[in-house]
Amino acid sequence: MQTFFLYQYCFRVQYTTISCSFYSESDGSNVSKNNDDTRTDKTHESVTDSKLAEPNDANTSTINSQVDTRDDSTPSHEQERVEDDNATSKHNNAKKEVKKGGASASKHHESGVSPIVYSEDEPDLLEFLWEETAKKKLFNRLLGCTYGQALGDAYGLSTEFETRQSVDYNYPDRSKLIPFPKYVLTRHSQRWRRGDWTDDTDQWILILETLTETNNGEPDEVVFAKKLENWIRNGYPMLGDHGGMGLGANVSQVVHSGGYLLDPLRASETVWERGNRQAAPNGAVMRCSASAFVHYRDRAKVISTTMLLCKTTHFDPRCIASCLAVCLAITDLLNENFDQNDIESLINRVLKETIDILGASLSQEHRDLFLWHTDKERTLEDLDLDEPRSIGYTYKCLGSGFYGLRSTRSFEDTLHDLIRYGGDADTNGAVCGTMYGARHGYKALPYPWLRAMPFKKWFDTKLLQCLEQMQLI
Repeated sequence: MQTFFLYQYCFRVQYTTISCSFYSESDGSNVSKNNDDTRTDKTHESVTDSKLAEPNDANTSTINSQVDTRDDSTPSHEQERVEDDNATSKHNNAKKEVKKGGASASKHHESGVSPIVYSEDEPDLLEFLWEETAKKKLFNRLLGCTYGQALGDAYGLSTEFETRQSVDYNYPDRSKLIPFPKYVLTRHSQRWRRGDWTDDTDQWILILETLTETNNGEPDEVVFAKKLENWIRNGYPMLGDHGGMGLGANVSQVVHSGGYLLDPLRASETVWERGNRQAAPNGAVMRCSASAFVHYRDRAKVISTTMLLCKTTHFDPRCIASCLAVCLAITDLLNENFDQNDIESLINRVLKETIDILGASLSQEHRDLFLWHTDKERTLEDLDLDEPRSIGYTYKCLGSGFYGLRSTRSFEDTLHDLIRYGGDADTNGAVCGTMYGARHGYKALPYPWLRAMPFKKWFDTKLLQCLEQMQLI
C-alpha cells in the first residue's frame, strides 16, 4: 500500500508552545464503504479512536491518518427564554459604542484591545444588529446557523473519539451537563485551546470566504481548493495556527492528489473511484451550511454551490445528499418557510427535493438509508454513533443534524444528549448545532458558552464583513 507523510501541527493557542508530530496516511485504495475523514490521534492506542469502515464489510481496514487530532430540561421554544437572558446582559448597555463591521474592529485594534479576543467586559461586536428592527429575525437565524455550528463543534470536541462507556466514566451523573468549556480533557481534546472549535468550523469559514469574496472570476471550486490547501499548510495564523489541525484522511488524499488546485473535481472523483466508490465520509456535510448562509435568498445557488463544494473533496452521492438535505432545510428556516408547530412538513419536503435532485445517481439502497437515518422515529441509540468502524459515516452525521432540527429543548440539553454518545462528536455536534440554531436562532444559544469560545471576536468581525458583502448591513 502506498503511503505518504504529512506534518501535523498541533495546538491553536496563543502564547503557547506549538508542537509538531509526524503521521502517515493510507492512500485509500482498500478503504471500505463508509470510511470517514479519519482523524486518529497518534497518542491514542485504541482502534476506536479511528473512523473506520462500516461493520460487516469484507474489506474493513484500519486507516492511520493525519489527525485533528443536565440540568433540568427547559420548556419548549427556549428562544424566548434566552432572549430575556440576553436582554439583561451587561454587554447590552454598550450597543452605542459598536459600529459596523471592520471599522469597529479597527477602532479596538488601534486602542490596544485585541482584535481577535474579547476582554471580559468588552461588548460583542454583534450587538448593534439587534437594533435593526426589520432584519432582527433574519440576523437571529443567520447567526444561529453560524454559531450553532461553531458551538456544537466546540462542545462536541469534549467527547470526540470517546465511547459511550468512556463518556459515562468521565461524567457519571447523567443529570448534569458536561461542562463547557471546562470539560475533562482527553489526549485528543487537550490539543485545542479550551472552548475552541475544530477543523469542521474552520472549513465552514473557508466556504463562507469562497462565496462572499471577489476572486477575479475564478470558479468557486478552484477558489475553495486553493483556500483549503492553504489552510492545510498554514491554518489561520492570526489565531496561532501553524497548520490546519484536524484534517481527515479523505480530504488529505484528495488535496494531495496531483493537479488538485487545477481541477479539484477530477482529483476528488479519482480518489472516490480508487476506493471503489465505497467511501462516504462526513467531511463535507460538517461544513456545508455556509452555502445556505450566503445564498439563502437564491435556492438555485444554494443547490449548485452545495453540490459543487461537496464534490471538491467528497464525490459520493450519499455525501452530496447529506449536504443538500442540510442546506435546503436551513434555507427554508432562514426564509421562515416553515411552521414551528409542524417541522415534519419542512423535513418531508426537503427529503423529497433532495432525492428528486439526485435522481438515479442515488441508488435505491442509498436512498432507503438516507430516509432511514432522517426518519422522525430514529433515535440517537439507533444511530450507534460510537460504533468504531463507522463513526464517520455521512448519514450518521446527517441523522444527528435532523435530531437537532427537531429538538424543542434547550441547546444545552439537545447537544449534551448527542455528545454523550461519543464517536465523531464534534462533527455530529456541528451539524446538529447549525440546524438547531437556524431554527431557534442565535439568542437560543447559551450566551456564556458563546463568550467562552476564545476567538469569537475574530469570528464576529469576519461575519460582519460577510454580512456587509451580502448587503445586509
